[in-house]
Amino acid sequence: MKFFLAPMQGLTGYTVRNAFHHHFDYIDKYYTPFIPAAKRMNAKIKRDIDPVNNDGITLIPQAMSIVADEVIDLHRQLVPYGYDEINVNLGCPSGTVVSKKRGSGILAYPDMLDSFLDELYTKADFPVSIKTRVGFNDDELWPRLIEIYSKYPISELTVHPRVQKDFYKNTPRMDDFALAMQKINPDKTTLCYNGDITDSFNALTDCFPDIDEIMIGRGLFANPALIAELKGISMDKAELRERLKNWHDEILSGYLSIFSGEKDAIFRMKEIWAYMHGLFSDSEKLWKKIKKCQTLNDYKSIVRMAFDAF
Repeated sequence: MKFFLAPMQGLTGYTVRNAFHHHFDYIDKYYTPFIPAAKRMNAKIKRDIDPVNNDGITLIPQAMSIVADEVIDLHRQLVPYGYDEINVNLGCPSGTVVSKKRGSGILAYPDMLDSFLDELYTKADFPVSIKTRVGFNDDELWPRLIEIYSKYPISELTVHPRVQKDFYKNTPRMDDFALAMQKINPDKTTLCYNGDITDSFNALTDCFPDIDEIMIGRGLFANPALIAELKGISMDKAELRERLKNWHDEILSGYLSIFSGEKDAIFRMKEIWAYMHGLFSDSEKLWKKIKKCQTLNDYKSIVRMAFDAF
C-alpha cells in the first residue's frame, strides 16, 4: 500500500516535507499546497517546488483553477523544474475559494465541471490527477459527479468523502466512496482515499481490500509516526521521542531561516502543535502554554520540558 501526504495550505511546504523525509520516511508521494494557476508563480512558490529543496522526494504540484488554459500554462511554467504531472484541486472547502467556484465550489455545477474537464483533458498532453470531495451542500449530486469523472483519463482520483459544508467535521460518507470504487475503471484511473485515516483505517481496508493508495493530512501532524504504525513498523518510546524531537527541530530551524522574525516561525510551529500536542502528557495544559508563548526562548523552554516528559 502507498501512502501520500495531503496538501495542506501553510503546513506542507518543503521545510515540513524534508523533515518527514529525513525522520519519518514512510511517505511515497507528496503534494504541494495549491498553486493559484491564474497567476504567474512567485518567488515563494518557485522556492517551494525547486528540486534542490525537495531532494529525494516525489512531489506533485497541485493547481487551483477551473480554467483549462490556466492549468496548461502552469504546466509550462513547471516543466523547467522537472515536473510533468499536475494535480487539480476540486476539494478545498475554504469560503474564499468556493465563492469563485473553485476547489469544491465547482461541485455544485456539474455541467461546468464537465466542460472544464473536457477542455482540460483534450488539451493536456501530460498526466492530470484530481482531488475531490463528494458534493457541496450535500452528496445528492455525487452519482452525477462520479459519472463525469469516469469519462476522462484521470491519472489518479483522490476522493475525500465529505462535502464542502462538512469542512473537516462529520463522518466521511463511505457509501459515496463505495460508489467511486464501483464506477471508476482501475485500468484507466487509480483511486486514492483521503479522510480520517486515524479512525477508519482498519474499517477502510476491510471494506475496500483493493484500495492501494491512502492520502493522509491532519493525521500525520497529530502523529508523524502514523504510517509506520499502519505498516506494522514498531518503535519504542525512546526512539519515537528522538525522531519526533529531530523532526520538530528541523522544522523549527527551517522556519527560522525562512521567516524574517521569530514570531512568524513560532506561529507556524503553533499550527503544527495544534495537531501534535495530543501525543504528549498533560496535552491540553501543554497546548495552552504553547498558544500563549510569544518569544523563541519561551517556546524552546516549553518544548524542551515537553520532550523531557514524553
